[in-house]
Amino acid sequence: MYPHLLDEVKKTHPQWQRSLVKNTLLVVALLLEQKTVNLWKLKGSVGKLLGNTRTDCRSHYQRLKRWLRAGEQDKGLWVNLLRASAGLLQKRAVCLILDGSSWKWGGKTYHFLTLSLLYQGVSVPVWWLELGRLGISSQWHRKLLLRLALRVLDLRGKALLADREYIGQEWLETLRQAGIDPVIRLRKGNYQEQVEQAGRPLAKLESKARSRVGRVVWQDFRLEGGAYRYVLVAYRERSGKVELLRLVTTLSPAKAVEHYGHRYRIESMFRHLKSNGFDLESLHVQKPYKVQLMMAALVLAYTLAVVYGLKRYRRAVKPKKHGHPEMSVFRWGLDLWQNHLQSFALFLRQLQTYFQLWLRPEKSLLNRNVP
Repeated sequence: MYPHLLDEVKKTHPQWQRSLVKNTLLVVALLLEQKTVNLWKLKGSVGKLLGNTRTDCRSHYQRLKRWLRAGEQDKGLWVNLLRASAGLLQKRAVCLILDGSSWKWGGKTYHFLTLSLLYQGVSVPVWWLELGRLGISSQWHRKLLLRLALRVLDLRGKALLADREYIGQEWLETLRQAGIDPVIRLRKGNYQEQVEQAGRPLAKLESKARSRVGRVVWQDFRLEGGAYRYVLVAYRERSGKVELLRLVTTLSPAKAVEHYGHRYRIESMFRHLKSNGFDLESLHVQKPYKVQLMMAALVLAYTLAVVYGLKRYRRAVKPKKHGHPEMSVFRWGLDLWQNHLQSFALFLRQLQTYFQLWLRPEKSLLNRNVP
């Protein structure tokens, strides 16, 4: 019923056995259907999707475990899943978002430094690095994450949005050399000496910004040979107190402030991956290659939900009285996908829309050839 659809995927990866392609896409379908990464829970839907309800569910569980072990033999499987996810992103996007989040499973706490793309207003994960420890990432970790991502994804010309803990001269220089514009929030006093050497005292800049709430004040300065802008804008909190937003960037001041207003969207993404979506903390595997493979399948499922949801979202989901929509793009897309999950064949038939995107990686927004 669906072998020809699996063969479409094999065109891009002829070295893969059909069984590996089938099981990989089956896991993605299970994630969308069950909204969990727990294999023990996923096993209950395998028979329904495959039309094989006579087989013991424990056998289906072993099938899913064998798929996870495939990541040990094929180290590129998880990378190609990420490339498939990136292949779905066809429309223009200009912002990346960097942040970290901690998850617990199997009695261990994992801290992932995560790079996402702001795609039509939705944060979509494109790469991550498990730090192996809690706390703030070092500049070395950030440079490693970027170096690995750039081997697979073309990120040049984009702006990277990040909060106050993601600063550092080496990190800013790495972004500059990669052709990525930083838009990073600063703490009071960061780069004060360099800014004052280039112009007025920082206290005067801050005073000017406070006197012109909502208007942008900036000062050009140099750091390790690179040209940057120190951007200030005062805003009024709900309590009425005036606070300052401080940014370091290579963009125009107005564009930097506009972009930074979207940084919070990565928090919604983390929430969808955890409690309000795929229940990531129910994952009970610990070996790194298994974690990588399941996370990559999860990214593909998440991206499919977002891209499918965006097709009809703005026409179908209207804002409520408080101004916010009743559900997110992700939740809307997830519900739409579940209409195609009565069987694996129906899922693949709907997925066929996207096969051509994977067969033409040069047309994708982010893909590059893997070295």
